Amino acid sequence: MIDFPSVMWTSERTLRFAFHQEISQQNFLAVNQFNQFIHKIFRNNMIETVPGYFTVTAFLKKRLPIDIAQLESEWREFQLAFNDDISLISRVVRIPVCYDEEFALDMERVMEFTKLSYEEIVSIHTSTPYAVHLIGFLPGFPYLGGLDPRLHVPRLQTPRKQIEASSVGIGGYQTGIYPIESPGGWNIIGRTPYKLFDVTRENPTLLQTGNRVAFYSITKQEFNKINQESV
Repeated sequence: MIDFPSVMWTSERTLRFAFHQEISQQNFLAVNQFNQFIHKIFRNNMIETVPGYFTVTAFLKKRLPIDIAQLESEWREFQLAFNDDISLISRVVRIPVCYDEEFALDMERVMEFTKLSYEEIVSIHTSTPYAVHLIGFLPGFPYLGGLDPRLHVPRLQTPRKQIEASSVGIGGYQTGIYPIESPGGWNIIGRTPYKLFDVTRENPTLLQTGNRVAFYSITKQEFNKINQESV
């Protein structure tokens, strides 16, 4: 049973619910479950919610009195009826990544820091699905949790002024994908031919909070083929 989070009004119509301040799988599940709960409770007064690493912020149409004791009771009942964690992460998105040296700008730095070989880094990076903890920094930028500790590498001391769109990087204990060209300080180890953000799509962002991402390695030839097919 997940404890009820702390509650605070941050504006006239904005409620912030906060769990224990850490980035973890437990909080990932708690935030996504609570996000569904809040949508159910405030469905007639909801504009949107913004899930974070350990918070859910609810933007309401109007301010209403909040009975915390009643909310806590309903939260407990919701959890008792909610016994399938798989429904929190119902969408697994497989994303191809080319780790060719043309795209892996910081592979040498990562190899030096981790004492791992190129092949080991690629194998570890593609070995497990990652949870999309939140979308931020840039439109469609996924902060992916669950990076193997062996690949925890500090960000660049001096960020690059320009990183190509669809570059895959690792920074600290996270991995992510730059959806558009931008400055950035993550260690770039590859690139995907997929577009993470496209305003011409019905849903511009490829990934959503709560999704899972499974990377798989492709050759440069496969990268170019997918790129050409998507033009």
